[in-house]
Amino acid sequence: MNEAGFLEKTIENCLKLQGNFEVIVVDGGSSDNTVSIARKFSDVKTFSSKKGRANQMNFGAKEAEGEVLLFLHADTLLPENTYSLITEQLEKSRHIGGSFRLRFDKSHPGLNLYSWCSRFSLEFFTYGDHAFFVKKEIFKSIGGFKTISFMEDIEIQKRLRQNGKFKKLQAYVLTSGRRFEENGTTKQLVLDVFLVCLYNLSVSPNQLKRFYSDHS
Repeated sequence: MNEAGFLEKTIENCLKLQGNFEVIVVDGGSSDNTVSIARKFSDVKTFSSKKGRANQMNFGAKEAEGEVLLFLHADTLLPENTYSLITEQLEKSRHIGGSFRLRFDKSHPGLNLYSWCSRFSLEFFTYGDHAFFVKKEIFKSIGGFKTISFMEDIEIQKRLRQNGKFKKLQAYVLTSGRRFEENGTTKQLVLDVFLVCLYNLSVSPNQLKRFYSDHS
């Protein structure tokens, strides 16, 4: 959604990776040049869907032809050996998916701590910007992402982990720190932790979304 400033670099990064895969972009109604940028690449499938990250990811999953799905934020770059890392992980007994660890494109003590915590294969330390991957058959069997307005990345992990091992790789993705720069790094980190805690206390995603919009 309105990712014209980052999308081209992300697509170029994906297309340089070695392996047998396809790249799918699902736009949720951008008002900038996001769609036209995606369509410049003949090797990229570009679609439009209803707005909302869960809606867009579910749409892309339905269009995907592969046996493994990887959900990537538009401002996040994958390591060169992504394909082999995922393939090796999913060959292990009972492994059905996982994610990468996370690094930011800016340095800050709080973000460095956040990055260090991303090594733990726990829901509290695993979010959508870590680049989730999962076997398509498992994703379909649990009904994909729930179409909730917030915390869809936390919610789906609870169901995935009931179907097998969902583990972190040792490799890192590189993501933009713009959200923290815009809102203040410490404020954003505290807000993120607070919201996850509230979600785990069964506060509804809609309430959390409104709270986030009011405070970010």
